[in-house]
Amino acid sequence: MNDWLDDGPSDSDLDRFNRDQYGYCPDCSEQVYDDAEFCPACGMQISGRISNKPRTQRDAQNRLTIIIVVLIMLGFFSWLIF
Repeated sequence: MNDWLDDGPSDSDLDRFNRDQYGYCPDCSEQVYDDAEFCPACGMQISGRISNKPRTQRDAQNRLTIIIVVLIMLGFFSWLIF
């Protein structure tokens, strides 16, 4: 019925190519193959713009970096004042 739907690479394709060549969609963080043109979950055009970390992990890492920078700046400015 839906013969036009792509079920992804076959097992023989995966055996011919490295199985670890995947990343995450920058929009929905669904796992996708690195050479995918479109995300199979959300339909976003990827064209090689995959992320090596899911969005939630990237967001948490960015928040932690911001917190550390703010704490360092507060420490530096409090040192200048006192």
